[in-house]
Amino acid sequence: MTTAVAHAASPTTECSTIVDPITLEVLRHRLWMINDEQGKVAIQISGSPTVYESKDLNSSIMTPEGDSLFVGVYTTRVALCLDVAAKHIIAHFSDNPGIRDGDAFITNDPWTGAGHQNDFMVLAPIFWQDDVVAWTGIAMHDVDVGGPVPGNFTVGAKNVFDEAPLVPPLRIVERGVVRRDVEALVLRNSRTPELNALNLRARLAAVSRTRERIQDMIREYGKETFLETQRRLMQLVRKAFVRRLSDFPDGSWRAEGYLDHDGNNNELYPIRLGLTKMDDRLIFDYTGTSPQVEGPVNCTWVGMQCGVVSAVLSTLCYDMPWSPGALMDLLEIRAPDGLINRATYPAAVGIATISGVYATQQVAHCAIVKMLAAARSRKHRLEAQANWTSSAQVTGVTGRGVGDQWFAAMLMDRTGGAGACLSSDGLDTGGIPGSPSQAIANVETYERQYPLLYVYRKQCRDTGGAGRSRGGVGTELMFIPHRNTTPLTFTVVGHGASQPEAHGLFGGCPGSIQPSLLLQGTGVAAQFAGGFLPSSLNEIDCRQVKLLEAKDRDVLNSGDALLTISSGGGGYGDPLLRPPQAVHRDYLLGISSPATVRDIYGIVIDESDRSLDVAATSERRRQIREERLSEARPADPDAKRRPAVRGPATASSYDMGGCFSTVRHNGMMLHVCSQCANPYGPVEDDPKRYALVREVPLARLSEWNRYAATDKVRALEFYCPNCAVMIGSQVRKNGDPIFWDMSFGR
Repeated sequence: MTTAVAHAASPTTECSTIVDPITLEVLRHRLWMINDEQGKVAIQISGSPTVYESKDLNSSIMTPEGDSLFVGVYTTRVALCLDVAAKHIIAHFSDNPGIRDGDAFITNDPWTGAGHQNDFMVLAPIFWQDDVVAWTGIAMHDVDVGGPVPGNFTVGAKNVFDEAPLVPPLRIVERGVVRRDVEALVLRNSRTPELNALNLRARLAAVSRTRERIQDMIREYGKETFLETQRRLMQLVRKAFVRRLSDFPDGSWRAEGYLDHDGNNNELYPIRLGLTKMDDRLIFDYTGTSPQVEGPVNCTWVGMQCGVVSAVLSTLCYDMPWSPGALMDLLEIRAPDGLINRATYPAAVGIATISGVYATQQVAHCAIVKMLAAARSRKHRLEAQANWTSSAQVTGVTGRGVGDQWFAAMLMDRTGGAGACLSSDGLDTGGIPGSPSQAIANVETYERQYPLLYVYRKQCRDTGGAGRSRGGVGTELMFIPHRNTTPLTFTVVGHGASQPEAHGLFGGCPGSIQPSLLLQGTGVAAQFAGGFLPSSLNEIDCRQVKLLEAKDRDVLNSGDALLTISSGGGGYGDPLLRPPQAVHRDYLLGISSPATVRDIYGIVIDESDRSLDVAATSERRRQIREERLSEARPADPDAKRRPAVRGPATASSYDMGGCFSTVRHNGMMLHVCSQCANPYGPVEDDPKRYALVREVPLARLSEWNRYAATDKVRALEFYCPNCAVMIGSQVRKNGDPIFWDMSFGR
């Protein structure tokens, strides 16, 4: 059956003026709220803490052609692939089995739209009379969807056949009636069918509510006004985005990170990006990224697109309607098939959302903020922000609890910190970038539902990167088995457990790694019985501390405890430029340890009364600068030094990141030090080529980095050769060369 589509035209198509500006604003906000209501309906009906506590879901309204008109404020990476699924259904099923009024489709296939198999999505066409006037969809994370590993974070999988089953798009609702056979197929494979059944009904209720709301809107304003609103909205967002891009110079910026542990091998896999801004286009080129692996950390091309667009929305579209469909012809993503973030079938992809997808977003964010720092306007330069936390930390736990009932839990109860920017510190426990309404679960909810007891959950010191502005800190938590009748099997899944991935910016230090520790044979129960409540690892008596790998499976026996750390965000600017009073405050609050305060910030505390010693601090900072100059070497010995520039750096055309200014000297535009006016080199070169570089111990940057893979990675710091101000930091795989990541012009 062929279905007519009421076309809403592309963002570049000129449109008529049947919608006046006031009506357009009213309908824009109404659509926004309809999409927001879609998510809230699902949250209210779902019985899964992953949804109603952690908000691991998102919704979207799409045009008749399947372009994203709105995405919700929960986990953006989930909703940004709904348009792919809608377009797949339109392309392949319009004639057979047909798309009809009252229908809805379901899928969890990462090659046709889902981020990974746990993110089942339901999509529905919205008809007015005989025409499709919009699509709506919602994706939600199910705790378990089958396969060999409870919870489906399939540590040990080598291809997709080792993971949960794929469900290609199927019609689950036919003319308003749920198909029981398809519902049975979706629920049959799960170990948690009751939870999944509630989630399924939550999805169906959400898209049904959206259909009703939009049809009410059309009754009130008319079909043509509704379609014209879609066209106008897409045009306005596109124009606003092009206007924002016009503030940035044409040029290229690079970013690189590592994805640690593929689910089988504890190796580091590079994610490489070259970002080019050319007129009104952004080109994201991931050529050079690691090939796909025999492990579940890969993501499909759908995940690559989700990672890129999520970074664009959060860094460049924060004050615009999130209408990704308006931007897609301005974003070019280049990458050959077969990369770890553009994996071909039948690659394993079960952990994609917090591995390949997140790493893709992380390096995209890192490159975009370097472009922001080069903006012509100070407003946009101030918006450059260091990377946020390395990734979400997730733990799956299974076993038998009260009443010997089997359970499966996906614990999403910890969060990382936000990256710092020039004018402010990063938010402590700020969450995941691009997911403003995602949350972490209440401890009490998990303790009520699962045989677990939390010893503590708190903000964790030294997890945020040091800097002139520091990165926000992440969380530290510990729990033990409680009221269980069998040992509990658990799976930890994270990223950045071996190396810091929350990169600092313009001299800021990276956030910490995020290790997980299995504490075997603890005396926590005895400590509780004696009236003592431990609040840190140092206060726990245990037989053995076992460092877990980034993706690992193990067993919690009675007397054991699991401790996990979530990294903070990257710092911004040289830590020695941070006001001593701000460092002292962080020390008193427990955000920064005494070692970090002394060795990274150069702050001296009088231990007798915990006061700030101003005179000793000034001397300590002078000593650290001297150590930098004496221990560092030229970053690029072949780089030719430029002649001295006369005059203060304040005569520059603009300041970038508080580190570099640009001045014209003998007809040449040069980067110079913002602190001392020392020249680095022409703006076409990376300033770090003309700097000094020093390798520093990872453990100096954070007390938690003592658990890092120091045999695999090293930390580098770059300094002005004249005044020793720190202008950059990098974490590199041993054997990898220095990473030159900035240049201007083509």
